[in-house]
Amino acid sequence: MATFKAEVQNKRADGTYNVRIRVIHRQTVRRISTNIFARQEDLTKGLKIKNPDIIRKSNDIINKCISICNEISSYISNLTADELVAVIKEKLRGTDKFQLDFIKFARDETEKMKRGTAAIYTAAINTFVRFTGKESIDICQIDSSLLKEFETFIANEPSQRGLNLKKKTSKTKPESKNRAISAYLTCIRAIFNRAREKYNDEDRGIIKIPYYPFKKYKVKMEQRTRKRALTIKQIQSIINLPYESEIVGGRWSRFNLAKDCFLISFGLIGMNSADMYYCEKEQQDIIMYNRQKTKDRRDDNAEMKVRIEDCIRSLIEKYRSHDQEHLFGFHRHYSDTKCFNRAINTGLKKIGEKLGIENLQFYAARHSWATIARSTAVGIDKATVHEALNHVDETMKVTDIYIDRDWTVIWNANLKVLELFDWGVLS
Repeated sequence: MATFKAEVQNKRADGTYNVRIRVIHRQTVRRISTNIFARQEDLTKGLKIKNPDIIRKSNDIINKCISICNEISSYISNLTADELVAVIKEKLRGTDKFQLDFIKFARDETEKMKRGTAAIYTAAINTFVRFTGKESIDICQIDSSLLKEFETFIANEPSQRGLNLKKKTSKTKPESKNRAISAYLTCIRAIFNRAREKYNDEDRGIIKIPYYPFKKYKVKMEQRTRKRALTIKQIQSIINLPYESEIVGGRWSRFNLAKDCFLISFGLIGMNSADMYYCEKEQQDIIMYNRQKTKDRRDDNAEMKVRIEDCIRSLIEKYRSHDQEHLFGFHRHYSDTKCFNRAINTGLKKIGEKLGIENLQFYAARHSWATIARSTAVGIDKATVHEALNHVDETMKVTDIYIDRDWTVIWNANLKVLELFDWGVLS
C-alpha cells in the first residue's frame, strides 16, 4: 500500500513554501503539489510543518488519497508510482463533473465510419436531435428513462422521407418502426460505448463515465419477418417473363432491369446490388470482389470469387461497362447504390404483381439460391452453402486459418443449382 506524508522543500521567491504530499509506492518516491502554502513561521527549523491549520488541511488531502487507494485496491499493485499519482490527481480534480457533448461526439465518430454505416448512424443521431429538440446534450443526461422516451418517439414519429415530411398523419408500417427502433438505439448504444472506451481507463482507475443506462434499458432486437424463398417454378417464371419495351430515349426499363439483375444475382450465388454496382472487371470468367456489407469486419475482407456460367453470360454482356474499372455499367445510370437498389425493387414489385409473388424483393435471389441448393433437388451440404454465401462460421474460424478455400466446390454447387432451369429464352 502506498504511504503519504505532507512536507515542504524549497523556498519560493516570495518566501513561502508549497506544501506537497510525498507519495511512496513500490519503493519509488513521487510528490503531489497542493494549493497550500506555508510561511517560515509555520515551520520548525528542520522545515517540519507545525501550524495546526496547515497540518489539518494537509491531512484532509492525505485522507482523500488514502480513500482513492482503497477504491482501486484491487489493482493498485499493478500501477507504477507515476500511474498511481496520475490516478490520484485525476480523482482529486474530479470534484467538477465530467462533461461530454454526446451529439458532437457522435457526429465526430460518424465521420470515421464507412459511408454506408455512417448513413445509418447519421439517421439515428438526427432522429435523436429531433427527439431532444437540441443539437447538444451532455452524456450524463442519457439515462434509461430518456432511452425509453426516445423509443416511443421513434415509434410515433411520421416518416421523414419525401412528401411524408409534410404529412404529420402519415403512417409507417409497424415492421419499419421496429427496424428503426432496433437500429437507432443500437447506434446510440455503440456511440455511448465508444465514449466510455475513450474516456474511461479502468487499468488506472480513471472512470469519467461510471454509469451505463443500457444495463437497465435493453435494446429491442428487430423482429425479423421470415423471408420467403422462391420455388424453382417461380424462378423459372421470372426467366420466362417477357420483357417490356425499353423507355423512349434509351433509358432502362425498371421492369427489365429488375428481372435481369435478379437473375444475375441468382446466377452469381446471391450477389447483392452494392457489389454489382462496384464490381470490377472479371478475369478469365471469374468475378472477384469483396462484399461491401462485411469487408470491413472480416480478416479476409469478405473475398468472393464466382465463375460465370454460360446460362447467365448474355445478361452480364447486356450490362457490361465500357470502362476499364467496372464489370457493369450501373454506376453510369445511378448516382449511388441506394438509387440502384431502389430502382431494382421498384421493378420487382411490378414483376411480383404480374406473377402473383407477394412482396418480391431483391434479397429473395440470394435467399432462394441457398434454399434451392439445400433442397433435395440439388442436395448441397449446409457447410458448402454457408461458404458459398460468404458467411463466417464462428466455430470454424481457427480451422479456416489453415485451410485454403476451394472455390471449385462452390462453383460446382452453383452449376448444379443453375442446371435446374431452362435458360434458353435468354439466349
